[in-house]
Amino acid sequence: MTCRFLPGLAAAALGLCSCTGTVDQSSGGSDSDDPVAAPVTRGPAVGRRLTRTEYFNAIEVALDVALEASDFDLPRDNRIPQGFRNSAAEMLLSPARIAAYDAIATAAAEAADMQRLIADHAPCSDPTAECIDGFLRSLGVTLLRAPLPDIEVAAFAPLFAAALDEGGTFEDGARLAVRAMLQSPRFVYRLEKRAGGTSDMVEIDDYELATRASFLVWNGPPDRELLDAAAAGNLRANLGEQVDRMLDHPRAQRAFRQYLEQWLYLDAIPDTFPLQADLKNETYRLFESIAWEQEGALMDAFTAQRTYLSPALAEFYGLTPAGEGTREYSLADVPERIGFLTHAGLLTARTVNPQSSMIDRGLFVLNDLFCESVPPPEGTELEEAIEEQMIPETSGLSQRERFARQRENPLCATCHGVIDPLGLAFETFDRAGRFIAEDEFGNELTGSGQLDFGDVQASYADVGEFAAALGRSRTVARCLSAKSLQHAWGRYLTAQDAATVDAVYETFDAGGGTYRALVRAIAAHPDFDKVEAAP
Repeated sequence: MTCRFLPGLAAAALGLCSCTGTVDQSSGGSDSDDPVAAPVTRGPAVGRRLTRTEYFNAIEVALDVALEASDFDLPRDNRIPQGFRNSAAEMLLSPARIAAYDAIATAAAEAADMQRLIADHAPCSDPTAECIDGFLRSLGVTLLRAPLPDIEVAAFAPLFAAALDEGGTFEDGARLAVRAMLQSPRFVYRLEKRAGGTSDMVEIDDYELATRASFLVWNGPPDRELLDAAAAGNLRANLGEQVDRMLDHPRAQRAFRQYLEQWLYLDAIPDTFPLQADLKNETYRLFESIAWEQEGALMDAFTAQRTYLSPALAEFYGLTPAGEGTREYSLADVPERIGFLTHAGLLTARTVNPQSSMIDRGLFVLNDLFCESVPPPEGTELEEAIEEQMIPETSGLSQRERFARQRENPLCATCHGVIDPLGLAFETFDRAGRFIAEDEFGNELTGSGQLDFGDVQASYADVGEFAAALGRSRTVARCLSAKSLQHAWGRYLTAQDAATVDAVYETFDAGGGTYRALVRAIAAHPDFDKVEAAP
């Protein structure tokens, strides 16, 4: 494990360092140049930095302070291909991020109800060693998610002396301590001990398990009940009950939205795009209605004949607004709209190039619904073949016709033979997700095709039949499990994870395919409370 010293308050006052930990190097990258860093090949990634979303969630849960990420220059986390923004391999620490942490920590400490924090955590509020020690140890468990060792208590304590030397009070010292803790590696990273076992996998301790469980369900830190269970040593025996309790809290729905935003690329919709918030909310509300209001199977989202629209989005879909605010609309008489695949937000997000949207959307189905991929076009021979077969977008041909011509070349057919049948169903939607019966050249668009992929062999006449075929697929349901596991593990999944994915999927399926069953399946897997032992 390598360390870099953090500038600013955290380093100056505490002398602490930023531990990069180790990452899954099978994902093609590392957040450390340390040649001895070992790859993680089983269980969740270790040494993960909190994402931007997780960092603000952690402040809100621990301090009851809600800050807007847009008010600070905290860089957005990188998304890995076919993945998420929480991959340990991409969790680099930059000077810009460190500066942002200082600004955010300062704002959070100023906004926090310090009198309440002192009342909750300090045995007394006199500037004595006993009062300071008690406050730091109690607050440390809440903010740093585990008890502070004596050496860290001794490192934070001088902040009170610094405040008093400037004519301040115990409260001023407490505010400095909060500000420093929010920049501590123990807050910024999810650090776990990797020693103490005789096998290749060792159990994490109860506090580390509380952190894993809370970030799984809430995308944020453990609350007092989880921490108390960890302190009592009975969390492991009651983990299922705690997971259920957390799923019943509103934070679970917020975390679910944050997951959906990345899985379905809703964060790719530009902020300037008309109805951006309404487009996202439509997808959120459909999945929430299935996951929470009905506790139904997540695969029902493929064929749901209802949606949730604002008045403006209803008009965009050609429907008569039913009233103010977001309302539920039946799609029984709107055959071109069925399930989340026809949501304009997803269709917009998966349109990289309007003239090849069929390919962009087909790749989404391939990568993120079937969990498969094709190699990018590389090599002189293939590049020349593509150039030779390329048909101008101004040819007057439809996308379907243009790419059919290109598939005549065997080199192009290798990939397009896989991608195109997965994208044809979406040809009836323009770049903004509007339904269209013909393209700009007057070509009739049907959205029909033939699927022969994974366990799906079916002809489809339109996007509705296409969505229904995916909704019946065990391959797609297994991929849904794999995506959730990838997000929970915080790293790319490899061939070594196939058995884990199978186990999670079977438990998820046996539990009715609900979101609750999926989360519980991940938390119940034997690797969830273990970490690879350090060499």
